Amino acid sequence: MKATTKQVLTGAAWLAVLLAMIGGVILWQHQVRKAKPVTAVTVTSTERIPMVLLLDSHLTHQQNQQLTANIQHNSASQTLVTAKASTNGTVVFKGQLLNSDNRPYIQVQLPTGISTTKKAQLLKRVLGLAQQHFKFRRFNLVSYGDGGLTATTYVEQTTIALTPQHLVLIATPFNGTGSQNRRRKTTPVAAKNQTAVLKKLIAKRKTINPKLQVLIIAEKSAKSKQTLPLQSALAGQSIFKPTVKRYQQQVVRTWRTESGILNSRRIGNIIQSFIN
Repeated sequence: MKATTKQVLTGAAWLAVLLAMIGGVILWQHQVRKAKPVTAVTVTSTERIPMVLLLDSHLTHQQNQQLTANIQHNSASQTLVTAKASTNGTVVFKGQLLNSDNRPYIQVQLPTGISTTKKAQLLKRVLGLAQQHFKFRRFNLVSYGDGGLTATTYVEQTTIALTPQHLVLIATPFNGTGSQNRRRKTTPVAAKNQTAVLKKLIAKRKTINPKLQVLIIAEKSAKSKQTLPLQSALAGQSIFKPTVKRYQQQVVRTWRTESGILNSRRIGNIIQSFIN
């Protein structure tokens, strides 16, 4: 009888110890979960700041879509709308933004066959109407190819209120596409080798808002021939580097000469990193 009682008491003691251990583990897990430190917090402004896309009018529809998708890929949940301008100043918006679209995309379509100056004037009208239509104050401007020449002309003649926060210029032929340019050079173009277009843009650089932040993206192909010389694409440094408070340039290495940069997924990452 005494032996049985002793066994019962011993078993009960071990059970109590086991229950205490289980309870301790549960309490510890609860405290750990409750006090777990936050290692990263992402805060997104609720202010609507669109990214305005001004692409080369010579792109095919497929190329246009590809480049837009690569720019947009890490914020695909944001709506893309279009703004099409006519030579007479009429602007038609296609698409509606959601209340949750705080970083939407506005793709601007300008008419062809008109001067860069006229395109810049139409861009100013588009952006003024877009501010009213989509209710935003600040915006970023991303351009490609000849669209970059229009964007550069635009920031040289626009108002402070319509100046973008960030300007991104991708594969822009600042000094033309002639073979006389040194393709592999990343330094400024010598004055004697500057085209009339580049000289004109340099001459008006003092009108640019110095608070503008500028990123130029150029392509360096692994092949020997390249449609746009590297030095031409980076010649914008002579326009912006002495003028704005923040200037950066990036060279994207690609394998194909014609559409390599259009298919580069790095484009979106580079742009978002610069803007954010």
